[in-house]
Amino acid sequence: MMMMMMTMIMSKQSRMLAVAAATLILMTTLTTASLSDCDPLDTSKCYLPYPNNFWLRDGKLALADDTFPTNSFGAGLAPQQGGWNDLDGFSPVMPVMSYWPGLDLELSDVPRVWNISRSLDADSPTVLLDTVTGKRVPHFVELDHRSDADFPNGTDYHRMFMLWPTHALVNGRRYIVAFSGLKGVSGSVLSSSTAFVALRDGKPSTDPNVNERRQLFKDIFGRLSTLGVAQSSLQLAWDFTIGSTQSITGRMTHMRDDAFKRVPSSGPQYSIWQVDNNYNDHIFRRIQGEMQVPLYTNKPGPNSTLVLGPDGLPVYQKMTGANFTVLVPHSLANSSIKSGSIMQYGHGLFGSRREVQDGYLGEIANEHGYVLVATDWWGLDENDAIYVAVMLTRNMGDFRIVPDRCHQGMLNALLAMKMVAGGLAQDPQMTFNGHNPISSTSPRFYYGNSQGGILGTVYMGVTTDVKRGLLGVPGGPYALLLPRSIDFQTFWPGLSKAYPDPMDRIAMLAAIQGLWDRLEPGGYMSHIVSDLLPNTPAHEVMIHYGVGDAQVSYLGAYTIGRSVGARMFESNVKEANQTTFGFEFIPDTEVSETPMIVGWEFPNVPPVPQMNVPPNKSTDTHDKVRMTQTAQDMMTTFFATGQIKNVCGGTCKGPTTTRTKQH
Repeated sequence: MMMMMMTMIMSKQSRMLAVAAATLILMTTLTTASLSDCDPLDTSKCYLPYPNNFWLRDGKLALADDTFPTNSFGAGLAPQQGGWNDLDGFSPVMPVMSYWPGLDLELSDVPRVWNISRSLDADSPTVLLDTVTGKRVPHFVELDHRSDADFPNGTDYHRMFMLWPTHALVNGRRYIVAFSGLKGVSGSVLSSSTAFVALRDGKPSTDPNVNERRQLFKDIFGRLSTLGVAQSSLQLAWDFTIGSTQSITGRMTHMRDDAFKRVPSSGPQYSIWQVDNNYNDHIFRRIQGEMQVPLYTNKPGPNSTLVLGPDGLPVYQKMTGANFTVLVPHSLANSSIKSGSIMQYGHGLFGSRREVQDGYLGEIANEHGYVLVATDWWGLDENDAIYVAVMLTRNMGDFRIVPDRCHQGMLNALLAMKMVAGGLAQDPQMTFNGHNPISSTSPRFYYGNSQGGILGTVYMGVTTDVKRGLLGVPGGPYALLLPRSIDFQTFWPGLSKAYPDPMDRIAMLAAIQGLWDRLEPGGYMSHIVSDLLPNTPAHEVMIHYGVGDAQVSYLGAYTIGRSVGARMFESNVKEANQTTFGFEFIPDTEVSETPMIVGWEFPNVPPVPQMNVPPNKSTDTHDKVRMTQTAQDMMTTFFATGQIKNVCGGTCKGPTTTRTKQH
């Protein structure tokens, strides 16, 4: 009897494994040429719904030249040449998009940014299902409003419906999205496409896009049914798979590891071309120089792309020069502080390493004995601005010039830290009265604001030399940030001219997110503290943001925070008094040694719009947090001890400042 039972159990397990294997094959082998370039599940646009495993075939994306729109200048996405079809899945943080004419969000009772917990309710009209855990994934939804100004007097237009996960999804994992009970302005339930009705109701069809996916949708419907979502109630459902860790981050980690082998253990060779003593009241010596770094792009300058080998990984080209700035405070030069630390600073959007010369940083450095070091963020520095502007408004098929050159810029930053802690630490220009205030064993930290916080998220995911980092007013992904940023208003008219249909504007920002993940927070935010990248240690991070930020939305900081498992102090300020979702709250008196996210509020600052439009520039708080004494005290304590304390004594508030911002 026991043997019979064991045989039956093994037979059942074998059948289950066989079914699972067959399902996996069905999910990953949409290879037939009879499938079209467009998915008929949503006939409003060829690219909808998106992201979508309809375009995942033979393990890679298979977007056609006409899947995404051609712009007004005749330029298309060029997914093969542009690199999209090299991806083996979709972005971990991109918007899940579809179109529902006449959709009324209030009548549909969908989860919004202020009630994200609604997405976890059994009767939520929107579902994002993790197929491994079988659980609902928290999210919020919104309709596009970014183009409202183009349609004055309340004129309606085609608004993209977007579902945003609250955190980075898991690399390589399959997800299912489903909608039911979405209603129009009249209160009636919106209708489904003919193709989806055929799949849902088992109706006959002559469309191979339907018939060749019936088994796949049987699996989708079955999983949703297990979750309690009735198949008959569905208006639309589909699946998508997140790109693998290797596909998203492999190029950067390969460049890092390969470059480190090509330079001495003390860092790259360098030359100093300018030294300024008694630079200002806080900085004694400014050192300007050039280091020799391994180059992996086809040229050192802007508008360049990575040179890839047959394995799809970057190939070393030659050594090239990259500029750096190092600042030594008076306190280290005169030995009032004997042993210093090294703090690397990351500058803002289309800026330069000159930002490290801002007065408040020198004051902090002098007080705490920090040697400051900065490089230019190649790819998004002042020299790249015109090329990025032309690309965004003329030919987004060339978008890879941004993430590709940003790879090189990130590598330069990593090498700069090695150089300062290594060879430069013993240079005569770093010797003061026979004493070298830093060495290869000196503590090392990272601090960046705005884009420096954004790219700092990547830096903290890949650095092997820095343990602790403060990400100042950061955010991610860019697809979430850009429509909400006053900084992007400069580019919006050109983007609108290139893509007259507002839906296409949002879709193109979502499309480029797939490539951008390779060198922006979306690809790295879940690998900083845990799920570490190859040859990379764990890191400690703190995140600062400001309520009313008009340049980098607090929603992006929240996304990073949730993805690193950050906690909040119980008195943390709330944007627009909304319910803050997805964070563990701890008492203000508790000292934390795990990631924390802390917000500051400022007087006379109205709440930011609860839709994807920029706040008012006149009340922007973007630059204020870094200038606030409590933010600086929290940072320096964290760097020195690894402890995060609420030095505010409750909700953190501005504008109490003791620093100045000047070059």
